[in-house]
Amino acid sequence: MDITLPSDCGNSPRLGIVGQFTVNWVNGDVNAIREWLPADATWRLIGTLGAEESAGEIGPPFAPERARITSVITHGRLASCDGYLEAGERRMDFSHVFRFASTARSAKIVELRSYCIESSAS
Repeated sequence: MDITLPSDCGNSPRLGIVGQFTVNWVNGDVNAIREWLPADATWRLIGTLGAEESAGEIGPPFAPERARITSVITHGRLASCDGYLEAGERRMDFSHVFRFASTARSAKIVELRSYCIESSAS
C-alpha cells in the first residue's frame, strides 16, 4: 500500500504518535491501536462506518491501495489529522480528533472521534 504522511509529521513526538496511530488504523493493526487506548477510552465513529463501535472493530470499510494523511495538528492534550483512502473507484475521506490523558509524551488516548465519508474516487 502507498501511504503518504505530511512532511512535518515527525517534528514532535505527538505528531509522530498521531501519524503512526493513523497508519496503524489504515492497516487494521488492532494490537498497535490498542497500545494507545486504555480500556476506558471512548472512540466515536461518525459517518460512513455507522454507529459507535469498540476500538477493536474500527477500521476502513475496504482494503486501501493508497492512503494520504493530509495534515496532523497537535496542541497540548488535543490533536487531529485528516486525509483520505482510495482503492479502485472507492474513496473515503476521514478526520480523527484525539484527546490525550495529559500532555506527557507517553499519555494514552482517552477520547477519539472519527469522521468518515465514503464516495467515489475522482
